[in-house]
Amino acid sequence: MNIKQITYMVTVVKCGSLSAAAKELYVTVQAVSKAIADLERELNHRLFVRESHGVRPTPFGIAFNRKAEKVMESFHELEEFARTYDEGDKERLNSLHMALNTPPFPGYEVVCENTAALLKSQMGLEVVIEQVMGRAGLEGLHAGTYDALITVGAFNHSTTTCCAVGTVPAGVLVRKDHALAQKDHVSVADLEPYPIALADWFHEANETIVSEYSKRAPHLHFVDLGIDDIGPFLLKDGILFTTGIPAFGRALPGLAMRMMTAEDAVMSPICIVCLKERSSSILSLVKKLKLGDVVSLLG
Repeated sequence: MNIKQITYMVTVVKCGSLSAAAKELYVTVQAVSKAIADLERELNHRLFVRESHGVRPTPFGIAFNRKAEKVMESFHELEEFARTYDEGDKERLNSLHMALNTPPFPGYEVVCENTAALLKSQMGLEVVIEQVMGRAGLEGLHAGTYDALITVGAFNHSTTTCCAVGTVPAGVLVRKDHALAQKDHVSVADLEPYPIALADWFHEANETIVSEYSKRAPHLHFVDLGIDDIGPFLLKDGILFTTGIPAFGRALPGLAMRMMTAEDAVMSPICIVCLKERSSSILSLVKKLKLGDVVSLLG
């Protein structure tokens, strides 16, 4: 039994379904389901009864949840103690090297420079931001090159902590002469005739978008691709789920970004990602961020 399993279990009880809990936690439904199943095996008791429209805690699950909520409260008290201690520690950070973990787009150098200047004014310390793509961001965290990443979409790894600090709406990338580029907004039904990229990096960085649309429309046709294959795929009839930030729509010549219709819209989190062992000191700084200003720079 571990704190992640308890967190997932308490969240499922609160939300009433695995999918709603996954959305709140910014993880996949599969991750929540596996954590609950593992916990049930360890406890040798069923925690939930699966129903057509969600889950219902068993009598054991209700009793266990009461205890689990107290454990969570104590755990949060420990986290707060760690954050307070780090803020007064002599080794408190006086500079921050971050990476905007996205595909390159025209003007990204200016975005990085302006975002660094904004965060410097908000945090009161020196900030450097550069753009990296793919797994280079995670590798940079482990190498000590970066203190934290800014990701559009939740990123989950066993060695990192992912803190959502805001949201942006979902969109799709297509080539400019694609049939969908002629629409002002795109619905899930509009996507069904076309292949949709499921790239290794983009799936991790935007898993909440992919998971949600996979659930809403199981007949969507996803194609596994490496990150180097995204460009050629889009220049054909392919589609890539992305976020509704206009600058991302100019990532490659000949591409257009279209927002999803209001009824099919999904919000994607903007996150700060750091190594778990550094999360207390990094996340204490994140509290000072005004993310709306950062999103406006990305736009």
